[in-house]
Amino acid sequence: MKHEFAPASSDSHLNHVGSYRRRLPVSLDRMYENALDWQHLPHLHSSSFESINCESAGGWGWRATVTSGKGEALIVSELELCLDRDARRWITRNLSGPNAGVEIWTHVFVVADRVLDIVVDFFVPNVPVEAREKVGRAYARAYEVLYDEDVDMMTERQKQLDLRLDGVDESEVLGLSSQTLASLPAKVAMSGRSFVVDKLGTAESDDGAWVVYPAQCPHQLGPLDEMSMDRGTVRCPWHGYVFDVRTGECVSGSHCRLGRVPRVLESEGRVELRWL
Repeated sequence: MKHEFAPASSDSHLNHVGSYRRRLPVSLDRMYENALDWQHLPHLHSSSFESINCESAGGWGWRATVTSGKGEALIVSELELCLDRDARRWITRNLSGPNAGVEIWTHVFVVADRVLDIVVDFFVPNVPVEAREKVGRAYARAYEVLYDEDVDMMTERQKQLDLRLDGVDESEVLGLSSQTLASLPAKVAMSGRSFVVDKLGTAESDDGAWVVYPAQCPHQLGPLDEMSMDRGTVRCPWHGYVFDVRTGECVSGSHCRLGRVPRVLESEGRVELRWL
């Protein structure tokens, strides 16, 4: 199934303006996880969502107030997503705001273990018959952008889940080459895990100290290595969690923290990573 838009048929439901169909290289678990993940919307989809304030959430779905745009163009809406696992679908409703009454129904069809077909139907009230296709295509274009961004997140998370290991080799020592040291920050692999090696700024309190932190966020394995360190902190691009790389603590309000990391040792001109 290629990406495609299907106009509403002439005898379709009064509010149906069209459908979006797409094949995704992800599992059903990742798809449900993504649907329930309200937190990622303003971070991964910043072009569509400015902020989100969740009112309630659970295995059933979530309800939240979201904003888009800024200044005079600011739009405030209340959204609700209800997941029906038995029917393999979820329904997103606009409860208030400029698009109140809009419903988006997403159905999932399992093709293989990590291959899904989705069909997204757009129901928009009060659209004249002659304008339905134009409105439907606009919704389909917006959803194509959203799914382009979501697929990258879902496939990267699956990749990292597949690579996760339970233990580390306590005896392993990793020497850092001159090329690595000359191109900080550097991503390195040790004990089957990926880490970022870098140096803090030259402020009096930091004094150019070495830091090592995981390349993946402990929350949902987002790519911390894609983000630049800022004054000793790094922010996850998926959910906005911010971590102090010196202590491993999350400084943005979450209880999760960075996991165990190797330490940098300098001796006789050599720079090594060791488990201490």
